[in-house]
Amino acid sequence: MTPIIECIIAGGPQHGLVCRRRWDGHRSTPLAVISEDGQLCIAAARKHSGAARTRFILLHPQATGEQFLTLLAA
Repeated sequence: MTPIIECIIAGGPQHGLVCRRRWDGHRSTPLAVISEDGQLCIAAARKHSGAARTRFILLHPQATGEQFLTLLAA
């Protein structure tokens, strides 16, 4: 069974948006999402919460340090 991960976008028009997707740990491409404004948001941090839950913070190019640190602390 493919695990489901949570992704939270830091910064940009979708700041704080949580999306869930299936994760194939064997794939070679990095985790990234295109935001509503067409900017590439890439994985900047990963947090394991328990055995079956992984959360990534995706960083928008216009994200501030405060936005990133707030989501990192949550």
